[in-house]
Amino acid sequence: MAKPSPILLLVITHAIALVNTEIFTALTTLTKALQYEKALAGNLREYVKLEQERLQKVLELADSYERHAETALVDAESYVANPVNAYLFVKTFTTDLPKTKELVSGKQNSEEFLQLLEDYQPYLPDEEDFEGVVAAILRLQDTYQLTSQQIADGTFTPTNRSPPMSALDCFQLAYYAYGKQDWHHMFSWMIQTLHVLDTEENVTISRSQTLDYLSYAATMQGNVHHAKHWTLEWLKLEPNHDRALSNILYFNKEIEQEQAKLESEGQSTPHPDVLPSLKNPRVTDEYRSGKEFQVYEALCRGEDVLPNPHVHKLSCYYTTSGDNPLLVLAPVKVEEYYLDPYIVLYHDVISDKEIKIIKEISTPMLKRATVNDPATGKLVTAHYRVSRSAWLKDEMNDTIQTLSNRISAITHLNMEQAEDLQIQNYGIGGQYEPHCDHARRHKEMSAFPPEEGNRIATWIYYVS
Repeated sequence: MAKPSPILLLVITHAIALVNTEIFTALTTLTKALQYEKALAGNLREYVKLEQERLQKVLELADSYERHAETALVDAESYVANPVNAYLFVKTFTTDLPKTKELVSGKQNSEEFLQLLEDYQPYLPDEEDFEGVVAAILRLQDTYQLTSQQIADGTFTPTNRSPPMSALDCFQLAYYAYGKQDWHHMFSWMIQTLHVLDTEENVTISRSQTLDYLSYAATMQGNVHHAKHWTLEWLKLEPNHDRALSNILYFNKEIEQEQAKLESEGQSTPHPDVLPSLKNPRVTDEYRSGKEFQVYEALCRGEDVLPNPHVHKLSCYYTTSGDNPLLVLAPVKVEEYYLDPYIVLYHDVISDKEIKIIKEISTPMLKRATVNDPATGKLVTAHYRVSRSAWLKDEMNDTIQTLSNRISAITHLNMEQAEDLQIQNYGIGGQYEPHCDHARRHKEMSAFPPEEGNRIATWIYYVS
């Protein structure tokens, strides 16, 4: 048998060598792939862990919404009448809403959920509501002389308490004031933010950020020593923060100038280790600093600031208003409050059923209340009148006509010349600053039709 040629043997040997090399290369690659497979298993577990944490947050959010709604709906009107409850609720669907969207965005079925959220949006509070409720809290704080701590603790009203506010809740109130350059409220609420932050187990806002804004507010209210103190606290957390270091240089210069001025005036300078008393003046315009506005706020607090010279002449009595057929079987209870001008309180002249009907009719019609601009004669919104209003005509419902007839029977006034029944909803912290219902100057008469003339009396039902 013939032997293979040397050339053929060389080819076969070379081919076998190539195959062995490829197998060796493939095994090396697969071995390395097995290591990546193990790593991938760990990555998947980490992904599942993160997803479980995310879904747990979603579940906790759902539980939170459900608990809140069930609690509030027991007596919804009373619940949202508390300004802190209203603030926390509105905040949930405004400043906190992006966090909710972030938890579900880009995930399976997220588009359907986000579309539902979009569909709900017209029925949920918006940014305007958030600004309104924050402004209301600050207005109530001033009017009733409440501290930030009383509001944040929920203790400012003994009968309708609210849950304690978090440091973040307080910070966002302060930040709103910061945007309005309202240093008085900013300073007060930044101090409260820091106070709450000191007791929080689950921290809701950065301490460095709080100290930064607090020192700024302190500076704006003339508390340079405290601003330096809080900035030094900030530097303990962030030793190399450029702005904090720069601020210390500024504070040192201000303090040196203050001390030099005191020394030149022969006054003693404070000890560097002793902080002076905090200053937090409430800056108001000329009108709000005047007697009329101060009396207005005092009356809101229930203070007796206007002595009644006729108190010994006041009385309570029943009246049929001259044997009016509508009142003979149900005389009206009258309580005199003032004789000149004549102010009386009529008790039980509107029923719960009538109140319910009026609310049902007027609620869909409520719009931001307006005032007459004497310069233009046009109706405009104003910061001194914060409410929503609606006007109801007698012919709209028998109940409205009944109320008009009752007013006429009690007062002997001709309702043909009366304005339509005006519904006012002042909401949270709404107000109408001191004013007269009637026109006091000729130019104000443009507010009323010439054929009706000036107002001569006002009848008010309190229905909530």
